[in-house]
Amino acid sequence: MYPIPKINIGIIGGGIGGVAAAVALHQAGIHVTVYERAAQMREVGAGMMLWPNATRVLSKMGLLARLAAHCDSNTHFLVRTSSGKVLMKIALGDFDVPAICVRRADLLAALLSALPSEQILLGHEFRHLEQSGERVRIHFADGTSKEHDAVIGADGIRSRVRQTLFGKSDPIYRGYLIWRGVARYEGNAIEPGANSESWGAGKRFGILAIGEGKFTWYATLNTLADHSDSPDGRKSEIQKEFAGWHAPISNLVDATPDEEILKHLAYDNIPLRRWGVGRVTLLGDAAHPCTPNLGQGGCMALEDALVLAKCIVNHNSIQAGLRRYGSLRYSRTRHIQQRSLLMGHIGQWKNPLVVGGRRVVTNLLPARIFEHNLRRVYSYELPGS
Repeated sequence: MYPIPKINIGIIGGGIGGVAAAVALHQAGIHVTVYERAAQMREVGAGMMLWPNATRVLSKMGLLARLAAHCDSNTHFLVRTSSGKVLMKIALGDFDVPAICVRRADLLAALLSALPSEQILLGHEFRHLEQSGERVRIHFADGTSKEHDAVIGADGIRSRVRQTLFGKSDPIYRGYLIWRGVARYEGNAIEPGANSESWGAGKRFGILAIGEGKFTWYATLNTLADHSDSPDGRKSEIQKEFAGWHAPISNLVDATPDEEILKHLAYDNIPLRRWGVGRVTLLGDAAHPCTPNLGQGGCMALEDALVLAKCIVNHNSIQAGLRRYGSLRYSRTRHIQQRSLLMGHIGQWKNPLVVGGRRVVTNLLPARIFEHNLRRVYSYELPGS
């Protein structure tokens, strides 16, 4: 580890990835400023899984206990048919940290609690940047600018920082949408400790336990990218698409307020072999946007944050640290992107013959094959530098 000089880093984007990076850098003794375009810090989203590779990061940050206090520990994953028949039961394994499901807003709040409030600047919409010598100047939509020793682009899948560095690269639509919600359920149709995903033809329904009787759910449906709806019509559309599916799917959807049912289209993008130029690099969805099928998008951003801080601290130049960070993270994130894309393709199969074959094969495959692959993902140890 090299002595840390007075480094001042700017982060574009105040979502989970950007704030996590700020926390990791702040805890490493580096001054950081987060620039968020919105007028208030607000994470839009329902629940999200924090698998052991992510809770390990939060443990190192000293934030896991706060988040896990009111969460159920998830111990296994069930793959079901639309009627509820269990095709496969996958044990999540014993790790040094738990797998938990949290509301995205709660995760953001926990991260913000570890960062001085003056290091978050709201209402700063990124426009472009300039690199000159050992400084990077960020220009904002209101005509102001700020200067830093390095800049991290954590501004999401449609990252303007990525576009500034590497040119325009539109996200790729993968052919299905995702509805999400959070609901309270007190019945006995959900097995304790279990997450589940139920498969149909061109659609899926997942249920994840948050804790204290709350569950986050998601539903997928093959559709065109121009699918349009309104918040007050989503519940009825979901109920129609999943009519006749096993309990408590209808109960969960019905218990979710209409205005809290969110809809997203499934996008990702081609993996970037190089994440940065000079004193600028990318993080999270700006670098490696991922479909949600492994629940690893936010988890990867948390990993990025800690590796980034370690690399900057352990190198005698900022540029060397940033390049090492991208090099360490590329293979890992590319692997997750590709596996998530594959799982989405398989899960969204619609042809009745193919769907029937998928059901038979899933029922016959040993669960240990999947458990081995998941262990590789969850047991990831953060590299030094």
